[in-house]
Amino acid sequence: MAQTEPQFDVDATLITRAAGGDRVAFRQLYERHVGYVAHHVGRLVGPGGDLEDVVQEVFVQVHRCLRDYRGDCTFTTWLYRVARNVAIDHLRRRKKTVSLDDWRPLRQSGSSWRRLEARDQLRALYAAMEKMPLDHREAFVLYEIEGMKLREIADLTGDPLNTVASRVRRARQELREVLEATQRGERP
Repeated sequence: MAQTEPQFDVDATLITRAAGGDRVAFRQLYERHVGYVAHHVGRLVGPGGDLEDVVQEVFVQVHRCLRDYRGDCTFTTWLYRVARNVAIDHLRRRKKTVSLDDWRPLRQSGSSWRRLEARDQLRALYAAMEKMPLDHREAFVLYEIEGMKLREIADLTGDPLNTVASRVRRARQELREVLEATQRGERP
C-alpha cells in the first residue's frame, strides 16, 4: 500500500509550481483549500450572497502574492491571513445591509418555524456583530464560533495574547448589550 504524501509536501510542490506560473498547479492549490477559505471567510462576513465574491477575491490575492510566500509559517496560516485581510477589507467597504430593526420573526408552525427562527437568530447575531469593531468581531468569531484557543488566535493574527482576550471579552459585552436592547424593543 502506497503512503500518501503529507499535505505540506503536496502544498510546497504546488506552491512552487504555481508561483512559477503553472495554472494547473494553482487550480489544484485552489481546490485543496477553497473549502477552508470559504469556511473562515463565511464566519467573518456572515450570511449573505457575497461570500463567493470574497472567496474569489482571496484567491485573486493569493495568485498575486504567491511569490511572496516564504514558508516562514504554514501555508494555511499564510492563507488565513490573506483571507482575513480580504474579508476585513470587504466588511469595511460593505454597506450595512442587515439591520436589527429589520429583524422580524416570520410566523410559521412546527419544525419549519424552528429553522426560520434559528436563521433569524443567526441574522440578528451577525447584524449585532456588524456594530462592533472588526478586530472584536474577528476575535469573537474565532473564539466563540470557531472554538479556537486564545493562544491560537494570537498566533494567527499576530496580536498579543492579552489583546486577543480583551477583544473577546469586549465583543461578548457589546453583543450582549445590543441583543438585550433589541429584545426590549430599543434601538441599540
